[in-house]
Amino acid sequence: MSIKTNSIKRGSVVITGGGIGGMQAALDLAESGFKVHMIQRESSIGGTMAMLDKTFPTGDCSMCMISPKMVEVGRHPNIKIHTLAEVIKVTGEPGDFTVTIHEKARFVNPDLCTGCGACEKKCPKLVTSEFEQGLAKRKAIFTILPQAVPLTRVIDKDNCIYLTKGKCRACEKFCEVNAINFDDTDKEYNLQVGAIILSPGLDRYNPQVRGELGFGRWPNVVTSIQFERILSASGPFMGEIKRPSDERHPAKIAWIQCVGSRDKKNANPWCSSVCCMYATKQAVIAKEHDGSINPTIFYMEMRAFGKDFDKYVDRAKNQYGVTYRRAMVSDIKEQAGTGNLILRYSQANGTLVEEIFDMAVLSIGFEPHKEALEFAKTFGIESNIHRFAKTTAFEPVQTTRPGIFVTGTYQGPKDIPETVAQGSAVAGSSMALLGEARGTEITIPELPPETDVTETEPRIGVFVCHCGINIAHTVDVKKVADEMRTQPNVTYSDDLMYACAPDGQEKIKDLIKEHNLNRVIVASCTPRTHAPLFQDTIRDAGLNKYLFELADIREQCSWCHMGQNEAATKKASEIVKMNVAKARLLSPVQTDSVDVTPAALVIGGGIAGMTSALALADQGYQVHIVEKQEKLGGLANNVYKTLDNSDVQAFVKQRITDVQAHPRITTHLNTEIDNTGGFVGNFKTVLTTGETFLHGAIIIASGGMEYEPSEYSYKESQNIITQRELEKQIAQGLNPAQKHFLMIQCVGSREEPDNYCSRICCQDAIKNAIAIKEKSPEAQVTILYRDIRTYGLREDYYQKARELGVLFVRFETNKKPEVKVNSSRIQVKVFDYVINQEITFTPDMVILSTGLRPHPSTEKLGKQYKLTVNPDGYFLEAHVKLRPVDFPSEGLFVAGLAHAPKNIDETISQSLAAAGRAGVLLSHDKLGVSGIISKHNRDLCMSCLACFRVCPFGSPFIDEDGKISHNEVICTGCGICAGICPAKAFQVNSFRDDQIIAMIDAATENTIA
Repeated sequence: MSIKTNSIKRGSVVITGGGIGGMQAALDLAESGFKVHMIQRESSIGGTMAMLDKTFPTGDCSMCMISPKMVEVGRHPNIKIHTLAEVIKVTGEPGDFTVTIHEKARFVNPDLCTGCGACEKKCPKLVTSEFEQGLAKRKAIFTILPQAVPLTRVIDKDNCIYLTKGKCRACEKFCEVNAINFDDTDKEYNLQVGAIILSPGLDRYNPQVRGELGFGRWPNVVTSIQFERILSASGPFMGEIKRPSDERHPAKIAWIQCVGSRDKKNANPWCSSVCCMYATKQAVIAKEHDGSINPTIFYMEMRAFGKDFDKYVDRAKNQYGVTYRRAMVSDIKEQAGTGNLILRYSQANGTLVEEIFDMAVLSIGFEPHKEALEFAKTFGIESNIHRFAKTTAFEPVQTTRPGIFVTGTYQGPKDIPETVAQGSAVAGSSMALLGEARGTEITIPELPPETDVTETEPRIGVFVCHCGINIAHTVDVKKVADEMRTQPNVTYSDDLMYACAPDGQEKIKDLIKEHNLNRVIVASCTPRTHAPLFQDTIRDAGLNKYLFELADIREQCSWCHMGQNEAATKKASEIVKMNVAKARLLSPVQTDSVDVTPAALVIGGGIAGMTSALALADQGYQVHIVEKQEKLGGLANNVYKTLDNSDVQAFVKQRITDVQAHPRITTHLNTEIDNTGGFVGNFKTVLTTGETFLHGAIIIASGGMEYEPSEYSYKESQNIITQRELEKQIAQGLNPAQKHFLMIQCVGSREEPDNYCSRICCQDAIKNAIAIKEKSPEAQVTILYRDIRTYGLREDYYQKARELGVLFVRFETNKKPEVKVNSSRIQVKVFDYVINQEITFTPDMVILSTGLRPHPSTEKLGKQYKLTVNPDGYFLEAHVKLRPVDFPSEGLFVAGLAHAPKNIDETISQSLAAAGRAGVLLSHDKLGVSGIISKHNRDLCMSCLACFRVCPFGSPFIDEDGKISHNEVICTGCGICAGICPAKAFQVNSFRDDQIIAMIDAATENTIA
């Protein structure tokens, strides 16, 4: 949407909320040259994700994933965090808003507080912990979590003994920096900003409303969020699975789905989108924690609609023995004297069953904050009927007030990857609105000069992280730290509770200066998410960031050797010793920077490609769209309406018009990519037409294709068609003689060899069924389904279809429908699990709900750009949760059906996200080149061409003198050249042969006779 703005444009943005979506938006905006004000109601950023134990499908520790991002936000010079604060008034227009903030008294001076925690230890008042969901206590002066950002304590004025009774002041007595301020008062102030992003997070359904389930009455009935805390290594039971009533290990645990969701009478009518998958994740992790646990999930429909979700459910069933029962639990009672729970439920045939479990976990749903309507009123935006922010299918992150955007669960229920993607989407939308004000309000950080360590003896500092008990429960971290003190050149060695927390970072910097350390090793978790954080930390302390090593003792020790404490500790010591041996030989690495070409290539001219192109062009960048077909629009050219009845054809036509009219967009139709050379910020692409252009970023939006069925007698009768063909008939006018429409779901989806949900099929069936019933109320519509996956707010339309009289009949894959064509008559047989017998239909029309497939160009593009795909042929993102639109290769981004099946609104959100991420890159005049690259010694090189032949990135090349030279800017540091070079002319920085040999020697010194 084109937004009219004031002549004044401010280079700053307010973001309400500090969850994962808000943090992603803040970092994207700050990195692209905007000042960001984060307004957070709680005393720390992090949101709900900080409460979770692990995420699926990777099994990453949730706090370990989000903590580096929290620290990055907290120390970014262009992000200001306003905690205990909320917006109370907004005036102005897009580009120039005045936002009034009310900030509650903290009673602790944040400028003085060091986060030492002495006050918290001495506070005598215990209060039920909201963060631990009532399963543990906190003090009246506290931080929400150990890794809180900011780490400043806050006093709970409703529970502080002094503030309520005029006594105590123990915290003040023991605070060595005089940070306690009992005279603190609430404050109000104004911020002048150009755009506003709403990311206030969510509330969770209170299951006490469902009294029959026993929450609040039976102690062993817990919510899913409480169970996350039970699972968590930093939770009330330190990661040990125990029952709240007696702390006994449960053997049988039941998960009950849809508590607070999909229920118009007792709860919320929508589907919360995440419950099926987090229940599956919790069951899997519980089994990993304790192999004796027998998990059972009670569900109505398994809504595993995301990328690789069905595979994860299959894995839970087949590898972990998770039992899935399609049944609704109607009642939970406690067995007298045992604390066990008696669950009553009905089987598929209607038989009532009672079964005893040790624990029950209620999978509670999401809902907007209780103040959601007042919140919307404050910002002058409209809410939908469910109190979420009102948006449209074609503008999913734009509220009804121009210049105010929405992201995350306030836009509607969604999971972490979609929330993160929407964070980048609203950042990109704000960049487009305020592009000309970029860089006008930012602070340019100044780093201290690097300490020259080239001629000094190594002085190594080792920091061994507890990670709560993620590591310390299995590895004796103090013993590992003690052993490292005996190693040559180790000047300092100690353990830290959370090395990645703000206080851990500050302690590392202080000790570097105190002990004059010139090499640093942190023994903690995966370098994939944490190495950049620690590298930035030592750079802040004046060390070259490549004088750092991360020893992974979580994935490689504590997690894989759980219960083998002695062996895990020994292995951890060996790993850290290997890193010490390598650290002695570390050298500073100097990195180069390259200019950035402020233009982008977008491959694909469907909705995804056009949306990304327009968003980037509105940010001020030149864009080239390359489309292999003769016209823009892609698959959307064959779609007429969305589920909410929005006009897709009108939208596509308008989008094409906007693209063709935009002065910064060049469209290349009937064209493909011949080749692309160069590197991030400096690509050069040659098209099959011979045209050549330079660009700094690439967005791959190559789309997908519809599956053409071979089953269910398709093409044997003109009355057996697909949903897309039916949609066209509806738009042109149905044959009034056709009175019975029968739809079959999951055609070509959710079974081998294409075992994934195509996401759109259920919505297509519901959409077309509603359209038929509204045009011809007397028509009969029957849908044969496995699971109806109308997730999120789409559940409204499932309910509407049922109210209109659409008949739903469930089938299983072992008893799929049979379709026979006899002359002009069609017969369909299916087993009905409700009446427990086979039934026969003779419909006028059979409609097959066919899924999506990757576009044939995916394989070719993957080879051209060195990109990987998942087993289903869709492009793999860099990180499923944290980088859902980035590729591992720098400068490349993905959007739309090239990534995975999705609906139009989801495609638009992800396309805006890709444009936002690309905009961050293109906003820089120069980009730093990674220091982890191969260095080429021409004096040793024999020019045998081995490296030239095997390098997948083309960095070795034949120079003018006929000998091999090396383009370090293109090099990714993969090390293939170093491995194959017979003369050892290639060595990878920080992975040189002498360093690797030193590690091997350290690992084998006690095993060689």
